[in-house]
Amino acid sequence: MHSTPDPYFLTPRGTVPDLQAEADNPTIGRINGFFLDEAFGVRSDGVFVADRELAKRIDADVPGYRWCVLAQQRFLYDVIAFAAEKRGISQFVVLRAPLPLGPERKTPYTLAKAYAGAPSMVLVAREKVLFGQQHTALAELEVEQAAAVTAAVHEVQWPLHQVHERGGWSLDLSTPVCLTMVADPAHWPGDVTALMRAYHEELPLGSVIGVSTLGTAPPGSAAAAALDDLARHFALTPEPQLTPRSLAEVGSWFEGTGWTLEPPGVAPVSQWCGPQPSDISGPELPVWGAIATRDAS
Repeated sequence: MHSTPDPYFLTPRGTVPDLQAEADNPTIGRINGFFLDEAFGVRSDGVFVADRELAKRIDADVPGYRWCVLAQQRFLYDVIAFAAEKRGISQFVVLRAPLPLGPERKTPYTLAKAYAGAPSMVLVAREKVLFGQQHTALAELEVEQAAAVTAAVHEVQWPLHQVHERGGWSLDLSTPVCLTMVADPAHWPGDVTALMRAYHEELPLGSVIGVSTLGTAPPGSAAAAALDDLARHFALTPEPQLTPRSLAEVGSWFEGTGWTLEPPGVAPVSQWCGPQPSDISGPELPVWGAIATRDAS
């Protein structure tokens, strides 16, 4: 594989967990994989005993997180469908790509293929165990233009410019790309506006970006208490800092950056997925989602 220099020095850098940290601790990616398994009634490879134990403690203390994970997964599907159906895009970059789902190892590529026929896709894993699972799932498909890489959200150029081993292909950055940033902003405390500008500079005109993040809640509210409990549990993972984002902050990421928000703008992901099911007790966690298209510079 070949790499290109990354000119974006957006702090913090180098925050992808190492393999030892992943082996010794539950991770957010695998915990989320547990909740998706529960939602879809399957059992995926790559979820450790420690992940299941912490996920069950989270479910007991913050039952709304289960819906938060599923809602953001559905939002990811909506972004891919929008880009393929409404914009005719066939190239996709999925940041913080989820664990392949179930014994059939379904990935976002599975969904994109239903819309785009023969998509080009880069699954970007923040965790090395997830990368291994994604790499295996794509290799089993024996498709030419699908690959997995490891990178953090601020490592802008690496996923976009890398030349991949199978066939020596890379993304065609002369045509639009759909990039998803699902859940990442809540786990990365850096300047997200600068990050949006960095991706704007790299992605071609007509590209689509889909972003979702855990939001803030009014102080003293049940949702705020639930977010505090969630942060306490996440402190046991290699990504200990939780950074909920306000609705106004999410909107500011797109102002003056060359991205035009698609209707309904920045909105609760329930706008796409519906409200939290009534059988999930406890407060619904605030989660914002937005889809935007790159304008001419």
